[in-house]
Amino acid sequence: MLRLSKKADYALISLAYLAEHRTHIVSAREIAERRELPLPLLMNILKMLHQHSILRSVRGASGGYQIAADLSTMSLLDLSNLLDGDLERTDKQLALHGPAQALQYRLVRFMRDVSVADLVLPGRRIDVPVERVGVNNKNKNRQQPVLIGQS
Repeated sequence: MLRLSKKADYALISLAYLAEHRTHIVSAREIAERRELPLPLLMNILKMLHQHSILRSVRGASGGYQIAADLSTMSLLDLSNLLDGDLERTDKQLALHGPAQALQYRLVRFMRDVSVADLVLPGRRIDVPVERVGVNNKNKNRQQPVLIGQS
């Protein structure tokens, strides 16, 4: 069944952080520390995003990454396929039938319809109730929605 991988999750978290700091060059280490992500995996993800011209890379002591592409033209499915291979083709090998096949079709269609910008750009992010986001215990009883990627 189609699902969002850890790589795609970390990529979205990183893109959200970079979108929040659009005017700065941001290092992989800064993103990893601020968003509590494993640096080695994050570095591989950022490198892949750079290789596909989604990020611009700056070398050197004050180097890092900036968003280089229009994220509104990239779907969530595009991002997932870029990081994890062709999910639609892989899932067709599972030979789903009936309700599971219908659900799979809807999930793929949804992932095609949601742009990466809808998930990471400030002011465009989809609100998620706090209880659905893995927030720390001090925020556990809050009822208002928060935005994915914000601290």
